Amino acid sequence: MDERYLQEILSENYGIDNHSLEFLREGGALTYIVNGEAKYLIKVIGAAFFKTAKQSVSIMRYLEGNGFPVPKTILTKSGDAILETESDGEKKLIVLMEFIDGDEPELETCPSEVGALVGRFHQLMNEYPAELVPHGKEFFIDRYLDFLHKKNYLHIKEYEELGERLWNKVKDLPHANCHGDLHRGNLLQKPDGHIYLVDFDTACRAPVMFDVMVMCDMTDYFNLKQEDIELTKEVYRKFLLGYSGHCTLSREEILSFPHWVAIRHFQLQATILEIYGIDCIDEGFIDSQLYWLNKWQEAMAQFTESLL
Repeated sequence: MDERYLQEILSENYGIDNHSLEFLREGGALTYIVNGEAKYLIKVIGAAFFKTAKQSVSIMRYLEGNGFPVPKTILTKSGDAILETESDGEKKLIVLMEFIDGDEPELETCPSEVGALVGRFHQLMNEYPAELVPHGKEFFIDRYLDFLHKKNYLHIKEYEELGERLWNKVKDLPHANCHGDLHRGNLLQKPDGHIYLVDFDTACRAPVMFDVMVMCDMTDYFNLKQEDIELTKEVYRKFLLGYSGHCTLSREEILSFPHWVAIRHFQLQATILEIYGIDCIDEGFIDSQLYWLNKWQEAMAQFTESLL
């Protein structure tokens, strides 16, 4: 979309004049920083992402209305949170929000504070009034196995057996409304220490321990090291101190953490393949991931014992 056209949209629909646009990134949307008397983020969203964008804005508005730290959605002059427009014959959605001038926090320094934030988020999402897409075994395990079948991977039996064992460990855990992609990059900490949660495009109904694990997992995705395992244990223990002030996890949920670390590798690999195509990884890479997972299996018993 032409930047001049975007500037006209900002002026006519939001009353924002005398500003400049700075391109930030391209993914599911084109995102720009709006520089002027105040700073904003503007997202231009294509038709393929209309549903997730509307869900994301709905969640942000809900959380904002309950005093939870998320970027404020800027309404149009007519009071709309989302503006529908058309450019070059294609329909687009425009979302404008406040710019949070912050950085990804170092979780090692504030795990309890982040735990309290996530606990409060999960507590509020229990009352979120809309239904979110459910994620179960098909999403977490079977998607990746389907890709491995399509690639005729030689050692798929080992992946299948591991996936079945892992899911049997977590299949009975309770489901709730989750963020779905709760990594540290979706936290922004301002210089004054306040932490904001962002990006709700992948919100879903799933075991809350998936969110907890993604936030607390400090292991290297490609190289499993003992020092990272020890750091993960420490971060997880302190995270739970803050989290428990808002939500209660059962013993079974708390002890399921290492299983979710392994399941995350199935889930994330499938998502990468969906985005970049089946040929973005080769057999050597799949082998290396299996090696990582087998090493993690050896460490899981020790990890679980440390939580008892």
